[in-house]
Amino acid sequence: MVSLLWKRVRILGEGGFGVVSLASTSDNQPPTLERLPPLIAIKSCLLHRSQSLQEEEAFLSMFADSPYVIHCFRPNIELQDGVAVYNLLLEYASGGSLADRLHNYNSGKGLSEFEVRKHTRNVVLGLVHIHSRGVIHCDIKPDNILLAGSDETAKIADFGLSMTLEQSRAQKHGLRGTERYLAPESVVDEEYGPEVDIWALGCIVYELMTGTPLWESDEDSQDSNVLYRIGFEEPMFHNAKLSKEAQDFLKRCLVKNPRSRWDSGDAIEPSVSESIRSRQ
Repeated sequence: MVSLLWKRVRILGEGGFGVVSLASTSDNQPPTLERLPPLIAIKSCLLHRSQSLQEEEAFLSMFADSPYVIHCFRPNIELQDGVAVYNLLLEYASGGSLADRLHNYNSGKGLSEFEVRKHTRNVVLGLVHIHSRGVIHCDIKPDNILLAGSDETAKIADFGLSMTLEQSRAQKHGLRGTERYLAPESVVDEEYGPEVDIWALGCIVYELMTGTPLWESDEDSQDSNVLYRIGFEEPMFHNAKLSKEAQDFLKRCLVKNPRSRWDSGDAIEPSVSESIRSRQ
């Protein structure tokens, strides 16, 4: 029955979790299930290794009403050559990721401030929703922000490393996320709260506007000392490509003390107001 509802077209990406494929869907769909659009993304792995994907589905179901989080239609189990495979049927983001956008635009030298403001606003609204449910994403980065729909709305994806506030307080979790977007408190003390996502957002905004990761440059492209720099150095984000408004935003996101850092609610007003102002 499942094979009649959708068919894999091509592989979009692979990783430790499994494989993400583009799939086309059938017009003949059961009326009792949420209707699938013509194209979807399917995230798959072997059923006996699917704990992480099942946990991700549980998180995504919490955010089903957010237009700024990639939508999960439902999980599914199928047999491939007699082997059980666990699938997540996901919204397909035809615009790719912010990492793709940055790489393909202006020779990777940075996006326009207008575009960065637009994407930042949507990511902040997504984080507000996530944090309000007591969840920390833990891996906010350009690769995990996808551009969906004809208007390329930025949506948060990949909750494979996410955890609840209760989980974060119960025990240490080691380094969780991608090195150059880790917050200082995570590097030094293995602490995780919603503030780590705001730090990562600041790193993303800097990178999108300048074309260069905050903790790397042409002279220092190795990861060997990135963690030390994050943990013990002050971020330097003075750059000719950054407007005063952008620098002010970064100064509030990239505060080493998480208690003094903006939370997602603090970031709403400036990101929204700047987005509106840039249209005038």
